Amino acid sequence: MFQRTLHMPNVAAHPLVCGFTLVVLALSLSACQQSPEFAPGQIWGYDNRTGEGASTIQILHIERGTPLGDVYFVSVRALDAKRVGRKLRTTEVWPLVFTREALTRSLRSYQWSEKVDRPYLKQLDLWLLEARKGRAVERTFTVPVKDALNQIESDQPEGEKRRFAGV
Repeated sequence: MFQRTLHMPNVAAHPLVCGFTLVVLALSLSACQQSPEFAPGQIWGYDNRTGEGASTIQILHIERGTPLGDVYFVSVRALDAKRVGRKLRTTEVWPLVFTREALTRSLRSYQWSEKVDRPYLKQLDLWLLEARKGRAVERTFTVPVKDALNQIESDQPEGEKRRFAGV
């Protein structure tokens, strides 16, 4: 019996095939890591502080195209925020304004969406006025949410101003 052996080149070892495979793999991985499309009403789990595992963030409003890029007015819920000195306890703080980068660094998982029912227009007007004066950064958190909450809780002046205290 005569056997004929076909010689097939090792396709997997060919540099073009390997390069193409790596490009497809890299594109697939980057597609998995794309930033989520945020929208008002979304509720997100986030990298929260110890003891606040049930705390969530609701996006109240997105202001696009600002000098800081898109900024996000959010409500942080299910907190155990103690105000040093005044011992004020609250379960929700809003509106807090974050840059996209700060918010993205904080968020873990999308939970659900619901209608926004928190008033924030007065603070939005104030934020827009400050932005027109070149002071948007003074009213916007650029740190992750848990760090912003720690600033507020410790009565640091920048946290207090960004919290729209007295507005």
